[in-house]
Amino acid sequence: MNIEKFKELLSVPSKTYQEEDMVEYICDELEKIQGVSYYRDSMMNIYVTKGTLEKGEYYPMFIAHTDTVHSKVDKIVVKEEKLQRPYTFGKTFDNTEVDVLKAYDKYDNPTGIGGDDKCGIFICLELLKQLDKVKVGLFVSEETGCHGSSKCDENFLQDVGYITQYDAPGNHLISEICSGVRLFERDSEFFNIAIPTIEESFKNEMLIQSHPYTDISQLKKKMDVCCINMSCGYYNMHTSNEFVSIDDVICAIDAGKNMVEKLGLKKYKYEYKPIVYTPNTVMNSLIEFDDDYDENELVHNLDSIEVIEETEGIYIMDSYQGEPVFISDENLPALYEIIRERLLGL
Repeated sequence: MNIEKFKELLSVPSKTYQEEDMVEYICDELEKIQGVSYYRDSMMNIYVTKGTLEKGEYYPMFIAHTDTVHSKVDKIVVKEEKLQRPYTFGKTFDNTEVDVLKAYDKYDNPTGIGGDDKCGIFICLELLKQLDKVKVGLFVSEETGCHGSSKCDENFLQDVGYITQYDAPGNHLISEICSGVRLFERDSEFFNIAIPTIEESFKNEMLIQSHPYTDISQLKKKMDVCCINMSCGYYNMHTSNEFVSIDDVICAIDAGKNMVEKLGLKKYKYEYKPIVYTPNTVMNSLIEFDDDYDENELVHNLDSIEVIEETEGIYIMDSYQGEPVFISDENLPALYEIIRERLLGL
């Protein structure tokens, strides 16, 4: 991986609705990649194709978003450092320091590097260089509601066999549900090939979870193919101390290449079916019954519920509405009593 080229991309400002510099940078880079054609739509979404399909083949497609949450500064200075990975969405890392990239302004104040989702952009560009037949979509204004991907050119998707997004922190996350949209079916050919391949590439077990929202949910609504979102190496997301792990980005690139090698140029069909909301929808996500259950025995299925602790409360990630719900410390005891009464019958 060309670290200097990665640092160059990370130094491009790309605040939501102020993404012109990043879009121009990406287009300049695409001009340098042999065999690539691309176009932009009226929103500045970028659509890229490399290679020509034979009969019966489909493109693997990779996507990322071009905006970040960080305010624009006069100059982003990217520095190489060694840092420990912090606790990140269900995973506690050891005290090992790893090679990272972190951003500062011209006064040497941390400014937020925008690994969410500049890491995804860089990985997509690398895959365009290294794969022979591939499509890439880079969408604007994800952070405020997936505005670019919701208006995606659906004609571009017609010869796509499966879609992978790079927009999750850490090195261990797989999105199975996003904004209440199921992206793939477990125990399918796609799942049984993709997950082991990704785990082998990252050299660790992946946590399959629900993601609040990102672009992949919008594309899944438009497509009858399997989709997936995975980690791409950023940490402390949306803060001034955000940083990028170089090794994790390399692993994410390898995961993409290895997926294409194992999955091939096939179509992995999975039809989108909207979740039907009922009074029991959330209840059923919290509890499942064994085949031989006793009517008084409840088996809890809490693995898919993401709880993020804060100093003065917690966030519970709502997999159905796609938004984090904040509960203050003073309201936690009341929530606890409600759960005991409704779920445990106590």
